Amino acid sequence: MKYRLGIAVVSVVATVLATVLFGYDSISAQEMRTPRSIYTGLWQGVDEVDGGNSLRSILPTESGFRVVGRDTWHGPCGYGDPAAVLAQLSVEQGSLEGTWRLDCQAGETAETGDRSFKVRYTFDPATQTLTETLLDPRTGQPINRIPIVFFRINPR
Repeated sequence: MKYRLGIAVVSVVATVLATVLFGYDSISAQEMRTPRSIYTGLWQGVDEVDGGNSLRSILPTESGFRVVGRDTWHGPCGYGDPAAVLAQLSVEQGSLEGTWRLDCQAGETAETGDRSFKVRYTFDPATQTLTETLLDPRTGQPINRIPIVFFRINPR
């Protein structure tokens, strides 16, 4: 009788522990799907158009997200000089969208704020990658340019 009671107590304790643990896991999984946790972090990619290394740091703000980026080579900057990218983005239909400003960083091409592009960042949960697509400012459709695919190298 004591043996059966011991097994029953152990079973109840195991069930309660499993429920608590799985309950926390499901909450964590839901939190991981929020835009804040999906997009926040440091992302790195290679621009297939010019071979440049691209970094994007995406940070949450009160009104959406801020992007601070760096490209080692950017075609609109003279002969592909380095460039900095700054953007303010908002969540639009499951993606981040907004406008980023390109600032060329070298020599005679160093011009501040004269080049801006509409951009969309889309997260792919299957590959855990982020795709940066430049958009036509009038139509909002992707321009004829290979998007950059980014891999998260640091979540925060």
